[in-house]
Amino acid sequence: MARNAHGRNRHNTTADFLITGTSRRSRTQAAQIRNQARELEEHRAFLEEVSIAQQLGIVDANYAQQFAGPPHEDDEQERSQFEPLIGSYVGEDFENDVEQLPCAAHAAYHRARRYAEGRERMSQRWSELEEQVAAAFLICQKATKNWTSLPGTYTLPPNTCTCDPINVQERSMDLFDIIYRHSAIKVPFCLCTPDVVRLVHYGYIASSPDVPRTAFSIRLLQFHELLWQTAVVSTSSFVQALSAFLEMRSDTPLYARGGNYRKRNLRVPLSHSIDMFSRIRLIQQKILIEGLQLSQNDQWANQCPRCFGPNQHEVKSHPKEPDIIIALDGNFQQRHYAYASKDNPPESHYPRSFVKPSKITNVADTLTATDASAVGIDPPCADVHKAANDARGETTWEKCDDNGLFASACRHDIPLMFANIYKTGEKLYYPIALVRNLLADFPQHKVGILYDIGCHLERHVRRRGLLSDRLPDLIFGTSVFHAYVHEWSCQVKYNPRLNPWWGLSDGECLERLWAFLSPLISTLRVSTRLHRLTSIQHRADYYTKELNEKAAYWLLQKLEHANEVISSSRQELAELYQRPNNYTPGSNYNSHFLEQQWSDEQAYHLHTSRTSEKQQLELGRLLCLEEELNKAWQLMADAMTPEQALTQANTCVSVQRQLQAQRNIVGTTGLADNLTQIQQDKLAMVWYTKTELRKSFLALIEEKEPLLRVCRPGESSTLASWFPSRKSGQLQPTDTRVYCK
Repeated sequence: MARNAHGRNRHNTTADFLITGTSRRSRTQAAQIRNQARELEEHRAFLEEVSIAQQLGIVDANYAQQFAGPPHEDDEQERSQFEPLIGSYVGEDFENDVEQLPCAAHAAYHRARRYAEGRERMSQRWSELEEQVAAAFLICQKATKNWTSLPGTYTLPPNTCTCDPINVQERSMDLFDIIYRHSAIKVPFCLCTPDVVRLVHYGYIASSPDVPRTAFSIRLLQFHELLWQTAVVSTSSFVQALSAFLEMRSDTPLYARGGNYRKRNLRVPLSHSIDMFSRIRLIQQKILIEGLQLSQNDQWANQCPRCFGPNQHEVKSHPKEPDIIIALDGNFQQRHYAYASKDNPPESHYPRSFVKPSKITNVADTLTATDASAVGIDPPCADVHKAANDARGETTWEKCDDNGLFASACRHDIPLMFANIYKTGEKLYYPIALVRNLLADFPQHKVGILYDIGCHLERHVRRRGLLSDRLPDLIFGTSVFHAYVHEWSCQVKYNPRLNPWWGLSDGECLERLWAFLSPLISTLRVSTRLHRLTSIQHRADYYTKELNEKAAYWLLQKLEHANEVISSSRQELAELYQRPNNYTPGSNYNSHFLEQQWSDEQAYHLHTSRTSEKQQLELGRLLCLEEELNKAWQLMADAMTPEQALTQANTCVSVQRQLQAQRNIVGTTGLADNLTQIQQDKLAMVWYTKTELRKSFLALIEEKEPLLRVCRPGESSTLASWFPSRKSGQLQPTDTRVYCK
């Protein structure tokens, strides 16, 4: 199977010719340019003959007139439209026509199908060999001290090959290492040992499962793994740098096979070797888990020892204090374009931290069956989240199949589980699926849940009867930076800074995780779906490893911050206790008074119905709408058509009916009974506009609030979303103008 140097530069097959050769269309255009002068000369001679025939009376003037002028360009365009689609094609206008050709669609379908079938066959072949490759890898790793001493010759250890010497044949290969490359070097192969396994003994990982011609050294792949974890270097950039580095250390250039002195691109071969190396890493982890006989709880403890490790000598301040605090959040930047790949990875290939789609589907079916029980659940603080979720409309997701990620993390920022958001938004069944999987492994633990709309989540869980067997063990809260956008009545119950047992857990650990994963966004949008999931898993594992290594310093930073908060709070309280209390004459403020005031505040908001307040706000909204409509009609009163006048009358009648119905619902509150009707309406409008102004102001403050990133202890960075801040800033002047009228 040896190949010579001349054979590499020839097209040996029709497939090579079709792939690497120039397109039929480009060759036709070049020929037309070369023959343009000859065609003009022939056309001029033809016109002279027509002129002579007209003079002799053979043809009339009408016949001669239709051939006057230069050749028609339309004929050329019509001819070019029927050129066969062979190889590649150029031209934007022609690309648009291709979609309308049935033969082109048929050919594209079969090309995509053959490509997918070829990838599936290669994947199955790799799966058949991965266990043998992993076994050889572990043996050689120990013998070479983690590949620090590579074998000098291409020989196998004793008793490894049982073939006769006649069955051992050499084949030319291209071998790449971090400091050298060997082009067309002779490497021996036999019949009893697969080529991929034999190359592992030589210190290389092949780029194809059968008859490989390219292989990369294992230490090069180890270096790439560490470089990718720290810098997220794309494969193309790494290959370009590696090729340039090795080119300077070689006296012979490396050309592509059959490429007419075209430089070889190693991106695809290196990608296959990296995939095989990743599979070996996964098998190593599996062997470690099975060898140590780790239970599911042991694996959780390996993920975060501080949350799931041994709890000896731990004393809880209250029996209801949560044993575990997790945060939930969604991310819609980690999308995947549907045109990039059509692969559909089976559940067996999903990374270990990803919840299987079948489990998510089961939860979604349960929610669908309980939709009737959820009627009427509409907390006011959920409107902002719904608006933000709806803002990511179909224009954002129409070209995507995987729209984002939903994840959970513990209070120490360790990512726990992921859910792939497939063709939907931030649905309720994603947090339910993640919480249910966690509770199944910890039946005796009490769990605190921090979510952007934790109030909304708890109401659905209780109303729909979800997680009913574990409701006493669950405590819900809102993440800190989102909590202040919620209604005050909601903050009293769900803000972790206003309720016990949360400590300094902020629930924003996933925002820091999204920042760490952000370098993957551009590359994973155009990768395969399986590569997207595995890359996120590998990056999250590295993030977990870094946090666990710096856990002691991380806890020290948190302890120092907690001591600072306690010290400053005690100082402020000491100053407050020196002031006289106007509500209890003859005494100063004290802790008992403040605790009683807070208990009364909580009792009021937790046991008071918010229905009447909503109805009054709706009345104010209708009054503001009526005023805006009246101003609009006045501006166009002089130029109003009869149809517009009829529309005005119908609209005014409809609004008046709604206002009267709303006034009947609100009734009298006793606070404004001594005011006139006009004054009561103005008061309702002021209340409504003030409420809207507060919402927009708090939304703007939330977007500008800096987030502390603790992936490196002691380092902080300001994370903000510029576009939502701009939108909130544009809305706020409108609300302010209405409020100040």
